[in-house]
Amino acid sequence: MSGQKAKSLKQNMFDRGQIFTSIATILCRSEVSELDLDQLERFSNTDNKWLSETGRNLKLNCLRSIAFFKILKKPAVKESIKGLVEDENFLPGGDNFIRNFVKTYLENEKVRDSLLVGLMQAYISKVNGDNNPVYGTAVTNFYLSLAGTGSKQSVEFVSANLGKSISIRHLQRIQAKKRPAPFIVHSQDDAIEIVLKQFGVIRSKLGDPL
Repeated sequence: MSGQKAKSLKQNMFDRGQIFTSIATILCRSEVSELDLDQLERFSNTDNKWLSETGRNLKLNCLRSIAFFKILKKPAVKESIKGLVEDENFLPGGDNFIRNFVKTYLENEKVRDSLLVGLMQAYISKVNGDNNPVYGTAVTNFYLSLAGTGSKQSVEFVSANLGKSISIRHLQRIQAKKRPAPFIVHSQDDAIEIVLKQFGVIRSKLGDPL
């Protein structure tokens, strides 16, 4: 009887080892199927009391991957990542997705200079503890435009959802630097030049040849 229990215990340990190996393998795959996702879901429901520290870390990675794959399964997103998989019934693994992003980022200047990438860079900087990151032109202009609406709540809402990437006070400092010097401090020649330039802008908008 004890021999049967020992054999049963040994088989149980082997089976559990196979589960852990299978989950780790899925997390490393370049493409995952619905069956893979089902396995991740089942493993993520395992009670932590049955897991070692290594098992809990594996479960945490599993939960993060599930959240990532749920985003990829959204119709609008799934349509845009078809080129990353050979079969549309599969989803690209995390490493595959990141490799493609890095490749696109390095090869496409428009992507590097885009607002979305700039916002992500600002967010990552904050997450990594940089309280005063240097913002790209696209990000700065985006927040200045938002602040220009006069809605402090809008700026705070957007900034809060991007890791508190920028503050109203910082935007006010930028706006102050962009303001031209008071008209009264200009010389007579400067004042005339400014007025003529403004007249030129008005005439141009009215279609009057300069």
